[in-house]
Amino acid sequence: MNCKIQADNNPARRLRKHSARGGFTLIELLLAVTIVSMLAAMITVGMSTLRRQAQIRRCEQQVKKIDELIQTRFNELINKPLPVQFPTLPQLSPNPTPMEINLVTIRKQQIMTCRRELLRMEMPDRITDVTDPHFIFTDTFNNSFSMLTPSSHSAFRRKVTLNNSMGNTWTEEHQGSECLYLMLSIMRDQDSNALDFLFPSEIGDTDGDGMLEVLDAFGTPLGFLRWAPGISGRPGSTDRNYSGIQTTDYKEAPDWTDIGGADPRYRDDDLDDNSTLYNNPFHLHPLICSAGPDEEFGMFGLIRRSAPGANGTLTNSHPDAINAQQEGGIDAASQSGFHYRATAPIPYDPFFLHTVTNPQGIRMQFGTFVHSGMIDNISNHDIEEAP
Repeated sequence: MNCKIQADNNPARRLRKHSARGGFTLIELLLAVTIVSMLAAMITVGMSTLRRQAQIRRCEQQVKKIDELIQTRFNELINKPLPVQFPTLPQLSPNPTPMEINLVTIRKQQIMTCRRELLRMEMPDRITDVTDPHFIFTDTFNNSFSMLTPSSHSAFRRKVTLNNSMGNTWTEEHQGSECLYLMLSIMRDQDSNALDFLFPSEIGDTDGDGMLEVLDAFGTPLGFLRWAPGISGRPGSTDRNYSGIQTTDYKEAPDWTDIGGADPRYRDDDLDDNSTLYNNPFHLHPLICSAGPDEEFGMFGLIRRSAPGANGTLTNSHPDAINAQQEGGIDAASQSGFHYRATAPIPYDPFFLHTVTNPQGIRMQFGTFVHSGMIDNISNHDIEEAP
């Protein structure tokens, strides 16, 4: 029996059969969309992670470069002759009297104060470092004298005056970053300006006060503290050490602003407790810090004023010898309960214990750990040891 297969000559029927064989079901379509969405999400997450890593790396580059510039500046200033002419001391007798010894002690304190004042004026970290008047000394013979104004300090003041003439008012919100910009603007990096290292997007005015700031890769103004003893983890601040380069041992790292040992802390051996061992001044490294991805510093002196309950910005003015009991100076009579053997209050104290306290009731110093916002911070204290 012969079976013959006849061709289907109906075009419409052939099209329907072809369509049934070549189409997608709804389940197949949904599955394909799901796979594509998952791949897109993975790519997005991967790109976001790469972008964040690139931003962190850029922050490290910023901080490391600025640290090199600031450390060079610091070394220049610490070895710079003081722009002041001290009155001549009387000739000491072979067996100096207590009054003669006291005059020498006062002169050492004056030199220490001048060195710290020079750093304050040429490495400002707050508005009052630029706007406050010079410290005026008065010796036992009622002679008054002060340092000459450094040219860099005059340049800072001119920029502030120009900003004020344009109807702006310099605010405290990001003053550390704004002071950092002022310093970099007058510094050279080999044959170029120090600011040339930064991208245009890394210079801005986020608080709208007319004073430019140095921004990190996340768009947050960098933090700057000339003196940040709290980050060292010394007793009275925090029981942890968050600095990779800061040491509290005054023998290994003596205070470069006080080569004569005039700070009263060296002579507080009449204390009733055992804190003398940890009390002597030591060399302080300037702090340059990025708040990191969370945009929160979490340190006393660098807490953003926009944060709820922020109280750690640098708001105090540097006092003179009369009001040295305010924040910023050593009070010879009663500061922190110590019985210093000093003849007069000493201003511009890098190690001052501020009246603002943490929840444990401990008086704090700039750089002290406040909350966990500092965990992702990127600072020169952390990356200085890295190649």
